[in-house]
Amino acid sequence: MSKTVLQLEGLEMAFGQIQVLRGVDLTVKEGESIAIIGPSGSGKSTLLRCLNRLETPTGGAVIFEGNRIDARSDFNRLRTHMGMVFQQFNLFPHMTALGNVIEAPIHVRKVSREVAEAEARLLLEKVGLREKADAYPRQLSGGQKQRVAIARCLAMQPRLLLLDEITSALDPELVGEVLDVVRDLARQGMTMLLVTHEMRFAREVADRIVFMDGGVVVEVGPPEEIFVRPKSERLRKFLKAVLEQTN
Repeated sequence: MSKTVLQLEGLEMAFGQIQVLRGVDLTVKEGESIAIIGPSGSGKSTLLRCLNRLETPTGGAVIFEGNRIDARSDFNRLRTHMGMVFQQFNLFPHMTALGNVIEAPIHVRKVSREVAEAEARLLLEKVGLREKADAYPRQLSGGQKQRVAIARCLAMQPRLLLLDEITSALDPELVGEVLDVVRDLARQGMTMLLVTHEMRFAREVADRIVFMDGGVVVEVGPPEEIFVRPKSERLRKFLKAVLEQTN
């Protein structure tokens, strides 16, 4: 039995009078890839941001590796173990691809520059960018920048990877190269929570699909159940609308 990496219990988030998350329960097991889908405004990205305390939940509990995350938690340490890749790449423009990847391991993990560079070159090779180690972000395509961002995240050796619509800022022809990297990570057993609007990819890579709407989890299940035999009318309508857009 795989151990539980993350447990959400009745997670709530409100911005003023606007309730964005309404009692979300979810369990993530080690080595599991979970795709979170749903319409815009359903709370998907806010959910990810609440996990590593980029947003502070207004109710419920986040339990990571058996420890409840609260105001007393070391958020910097938490974020080294729960890595996040964003829609926008957030690379340091004055650093090369290699420089971006080694920065946190040297200053946070306290590894030597020599070790950090060796690890970074292996990670850049893993994401297909070995030859771009000395390139600056301005010299990279959007897809290449996002792959550097993934390598930078992996350099911290996270135990859970959060991916927030990582292809939404990319031109369509660049999406595939980023999804290939995530597909490989899933095969290698990386524990991942990914918010995505790429339905075909979600169906292929995820062990389970979470469908959210209106700040609640409407349905959870394996891809064949969610996409082929949806139980709720809301999910059926969502899939119909999304699939019509892609046809």
